Amino acid sequence: MEFDENTLSLTEQELEKVQNLIRKTRQAPQVDFFNRERTKELFIPVDGGEIRCFHHAPSSPEGVRPVVFLTGWGTIPDGFGDFFSAVNDRAECYYLETREKNSSRIQRSGADFSMDQQARDIQHAIDHLGLAGKDFALIGTCWGSTMIAHGLARGIIDAPTIVLFDPMYALWFPKWILNIIAPITPNWFWTAVRPIAKRIATFGMKERTQRRRLESFIDSATVWKWKRTALQARDENLYKLAGDIRQEVFVLNGVQDHIHDNTHYPRLARLMPKGRFFYMQVDESQREFLMGMTVVEFAKTRAEEGLPAVFRDFEKKIR
Repeated sequence: MEFDENTLSLTEQELEKVQNLIRKTRQAPQVDFFNRERTKELFIPVDGGEIRCFHHAPSSPEGVRPVVFLTGWGTIPDGFGDFFSAVNDRAECYYLETREKNSSRIQRSGADFSMDQQARDIQHAIDHLGLAGKDFALIGTCWGSTMIAHGLARGIIDAPTIVLFDPMYALWFPKWILNIIAPITPNWFWTAVRPIAKRIATFGMKERTQRRRLESFIDSATVWKWKRTALQARDENLYKLAGDIRQEVFVLNGVQDHIHDNTHYPRLARLMPKGRFFYMQVDESQREFLMGMTVVEFAKTRAEEGLPAVFRDFEKKIR
């Protein structure tokens, strides 16, 4: 099925509705999500080490259930200031960092960075945090969404509500680097060429917010973790796995940019037997507020209630 032009477009009225939601989500003054007594840093034991999680527990949350939130490949908290501002004091949120990030404490010798292991880490965190069997929402963005989708398809991850922002169908690193160059080059080489790699990765990128985020996480990358993860995930392709995801999945998109080609998202959602696609067009600088608003709204809506009301006008027909 080829999607018509309305799949990735909104009317003027719908655009205004999105902007109204963004305006309501913004908090003033800006607050520091991390330097508050109600946000705790945790390290969760996983196979071969530990991964980091920040648990934000407002004294009077708007929501009725917690949300576990996963970001994209190698990202660092400094790149999500607007997201934290939107969620702060509103929703109980577990900001979970996966093992390829610089915060993980993973034994280097024999470390497993496969997609199955990443998915097992996520499920282990859910169990460790006492969320298994309870009502919570699992929300990912970019490569975080890919890891969740992989875990669902493999039967590794179990969560009552799943939301995937901009799931990457495959690694965005060039295949010739992953298949030919990366396997034979030592880690010191990648450390040495990091400035050049950053220029290549951001070449032609006009979205300033996305560019700054990409530059910051390349600068902070732990090279050996990235290399091992990339080599073990180089054959990942959600188009081959999406059909094995049997539970309802909400796939959301709002931005088209240098990395995220949004024509993939309705196609991936359609391949999922119970996939649903939502398009909420925003400016790239508003992406984090859209994510934050989504966390808050799903925290306010129990699993048995299904979709939060604010998203109903933005569902697109994909079948």
